[in-house]
Amino acid sequence: MDREGMAMMKLLIQHNEALKGAARLIVDYEMRLGVIALKDSNPLHPDNTAAVQRQIKRALADFYYWSRWQGEHEPARAALLAMWASGKWSSRDLCARQCYLLAGFRNVTTARLALVGAPIPDPDAVYRGGALEAVQPSR
Repeated sequence: MDREGMAMMKLLIQHNEALKGAARLIVDYEMRLGVIALKDSNPLHPDNTAAVQRQIKRALADFYYWSRWQGEHEPARAALLAMWASGKWSSRDLCARQCYLLAGFRNVTTARLALVGAPIPDPDAVYRGGALEAVQPSR
């Protein structure tokens, strides 16, 4: 699967998780107050409570942050992770400082954040000359 396919798959997974969260929210709401009637003006079933609005705003903010990060930086992050996995660098910081431009990042700080939580490279990984050029993102 190519990078765009992977990015699309991650976006679909994120949408799926958001829909599951919305469904859980509706089920919890109905368990507390009864079944929601959209056209009902019954005061026991307010269509927008403050708690529901807060959860919706939080979910939208989380999704916005996720989409900004993933959408803009995902190809560069994948390239940097491939460089880190080659085993050439002794630390994530050193890898980020030396490879951030090659990977497609604009600054070192963002590249460092992309390597947070990255697994330690396989000790048997052997750096082959030219491997960095193979993972360079197309522009």
